[in-house]
Amino acid sequence: MPDLSPLLSSPVPRWLALCLLLIVFSLPALADPLNLYAGEPGYQLDSHTAYYHDSGGTLTLADIRQKTAAFTAVSAPEDLNFGYTASPTWLRTELANATGRTQRWMVVFAFPLIDRVTLYRVGKTASQRLESGSAMPVETRALGRRQMAFPLTLAAQEQITLYTRVETAGSKVLNYRLMTPEAFYTQNDQATFWLATYFGVLMALGLYHLMLFIGLKEQVFLHYALFLFSFTLAVLAFNGMGTLIFWNALANETARLVAAGFVLAAAMATRFAQSFLNTCLYCPRWHQALGRWRGACWIALIATLVLPTQPALRLMDACGLTTALLLLACATYTSWRRFPGAYAFMLGWSVLLAGAGVFALRNLGVLPANFVTLHGIQIGSALEMLLFALALASRFYQLKQQTEQAQAKVVTTLKSQEAVLERQVAVRTAALERMAHHDMLTGLLNRNGLEKCAQEALAHSARTQRPVALFMLDLDRFKPVNDEHGHAAGDFVLKQVANRLQHLTRPGDYCARFGGDEFIMLLENMDDTPAMLNEMHARISHAVRQPISLPESQQVSVGVSIGASVYCAVSGQHTSLEELLKKADGDMYAAKPRYLDGQLGRV
Repeated sequence: MPDLSPLLSSPVPRWLALCLLLIVFSLPALADPLNLYAGEPGYQLDSHTAYYHDSGGTLTLADIRQKTAAFTAVSAPEDLNFGYTASPTWLRTELANATGRTQRWMVVFAFPLIDRVTLYRVGKTASQRLESGSAMPVETRALGRRQMAFPLTLAAQEQITLYTRVETAGSKVLNYRLMTPEAFYTQNDQATFWLATYFGVLMALGLYHLMLFIGLKEQVFLHYALFLFSFTLAVLAFNGMGTLIFWNALANETARLVAAGFVLAAAMATRFAQSFLNTCLYCPRWHQALGRWRGACWIALIATLVLPTQPALRLMDACGLTTALLLLACATYTSWRRFPGAYAFMLGWSVLLAGAGVFALRNLGVLPANFVTLHGIQIGSALEMLLFALALASRFYQLKQQTEQAQAKVVTTLKSQEAVLERQVAVRTAALERMAHHDMLTGLLNRNGLEKCAQEALAHSARTQRPVALFMLDLDRFKPVNDEHGHAAGDFVLKQVANRLQHLTRPGDYCARFGGDEFIMLLENMDDTPAMLNEMHARISHAVRQPISLPESQQVSVGVSIGASVYCAVSGQHTSLEELLKKADGDMYAAKPRYLDGQLGRV
């Protein structure tokens, strides 16, 4: 402020002095230079900035430097939220390096959806021009990031002026700040991480509900998945992530993608509400009203593709707010009428409405730009998607319960029949199993059963190094019993012999009927000493030769020829049931002539 005391004490007429004083005070107060000191991570530039609206849009840097007095100083951050304006806006900020060393900074705009930003660095000796913006391909920007950012270098004790020309068809939110490169890249990495997580969650939810639709054929899951995909498209474009990753070639259409994406999301949200609340069944009037509004959203979607960008964005705001209010009213009514799922829908939509309302009102310039208003739609949508996912999980659980109840009725009807059938099958299976491995007359193992048990016994012998003994028995004088007393008596004798042989075995030993009057005994863990084999031979012979009382009270007796073979794994040789049978058969027939000779001698 100039010192006016000499003027007031001079002989100049007091009325002239007062006029000059009023003129001085009527001049706009320009921001003082911002002194930059080492060690500070950043500075908010809003309060050190003045702005000027170029109504004609033709002013150059040289022209604007002549209009310093026309700039308006910023008194609060919300002064830089101009909403939708057609003309370019110039910002003016003075910076001074208050240290004796070179400083490097970053000029960063908070709002990511600004079509074009031109930054002029004006110093005493030279000026520099940098460009960036959401409508520019990433490789042509001053710094290839989703936000508008510009590198800035100040020499020791240097003072510069920043002139920034901003033109955008969208909402003009021009809050910006100065950050050290380290602070900027740290903040950028953190923001990118959280945004990537946010979009990843949205895409995962969308794919999950798409899979549910494919599996369950319930359209509510398809409508929710389409709503998620369209909403994700819009937010990707709005945050600048889409241009960085997917559609760099369409950077000049970023704002139009935002408008089309949010209008499409409004249409799909309306269809999802109809499916989720089942308005067709519970509330036909609301169903018709939502159907008409959905048709209006499709018309608005076409309009966003053909209208100029700024009217398309204004239409997006109006469409989004109207959809949110309409669906909230529908959710309130259905909750009052206690429709299924209405409470969860109303809660989720209320949260999204809050975020969409903050987003739209900030675009219109009604609300100031801050963290909540800049990211309100992401915060609200994240909570809303979570609530809707939980509500759909409840719907999935209800569908599952209904399906299970229907299946339970069928299962109850078939259960008794199935139980009877299972018992019959079990009995038949057991009978077939026994027929396959046991002799039907004596109950001993047959050839198949003996083969299976012999394999297990030989494998066990190989592991434990314990011998396995096989005794082959052939009944003598059995044919006369059949001839004199009949086949029934012969069968009775075979059963009695089988019972006696079973009484001689231990747990784990096996008895089998090998032929008409031939039997096999397979004994594990036997000593292969001659004494042990002879003892077993004598016990078998004594048991078989005992007289047998026939049912007709007649007594008969039979003899037995016995052959034996032993397998011991200690020898390192492998064997099979066939080899054991062959050795026992040879031993048995070698003994049979001696027995017959003895009988002939006694006769």
